[in-house]
Amino acid sequence: MHVILEADEAWSIMSLVVSQALDGVELSADGRAAVRHWRSERAEGTALMGDLAVGMNEALGTLVDERTAKLIRRRGRYVSTRARR
Repeated sequence: MHVILEADEAWSIMSLVVSQALDGVELSADGRAAVRHWRSERAEGTALMGDLAVGMNEALGTLVDERTAKLIRRRGRYVSTRARR
């Protein structure tokens, strides 16, 4: 399975996560300001947001790969890649 987030989809997820963190976590005023500044630096269409989208896609791809069991044919039978771990 392949899941690839477009930059605007990654921005939406990032905005949602940051909003949830700001609403649900007790932070100092300086902490809230730092999180808001971090989010504003990654506005839609910026290079930093593009980098974040690439990083999110890499992390998501790694997670999917780790959780996907693959079957490999060995000597006439199929062996799960999880069986070797």
